[in-house]
Amino acid sequence: MTNCLCRSVVGAFGLALLSALAACQSLGKEPTFGADLTGIDHLADYLSVSDFSVNGAWGAQAGKGGRTTCCAVIPEKWHPGLKAHVKWSVSDWKHGSGDFHEADVPVDQYSRLGHMWVHFLADGSVRIVVSDIGPYAPDYPGPHDPIPQKYPWKQYPPPTRKGPTFSEDELEKYNLR
Repeated sequence: MTNCLCRSVVGAFGLALLSALAACQSLGKEPTFGADLTGIDHLADYLSVSDFSVNGAWGAQAGKGGRTTCCAVIPEKWHPGLKAHVKWSVSDWKHGSGDFHEADVPVDQYSRLGHMWVHFLADGSVRIVVSDIGPYAPDYPGPHDPIPQKYPWKQYPPPTRKGPTFSEDELEKYNLR
């Protein structure tokens, strides 16, 4: 009987300790919101943001604002220094190449929750705007930079070369002649 009582006391103490630890852990967490996520591609007509993510939430291909995914998690209240980790790939249709990028991007100040708009600007920078107003509205708080109309598959045919291109020195060095 004493053994059973001892196990009950130890079990109750362990449960109380775990509950206290869980309560302490949740004290430091701020309330969050799942915002719809859309990428806006302001890059030149031969460049496309073919894929992006914000804090691990996939945003698909950026374009003119018509494609939305769910959801990027953001704090319910904006605070100074708020940043998001953005990863994106850019396809270069003109030269048949591409690049991968990532950066910690400041999130513009917001007072109301809304949609997360990720702008890939022509100068290579990224801007994140949380707003319940869309980017085509005159009172949108984000950039109003041009969004080029893109038809790269019509303007830039696929590269015709097969395989890598070697310089004369490489051809000799690797005995490829």
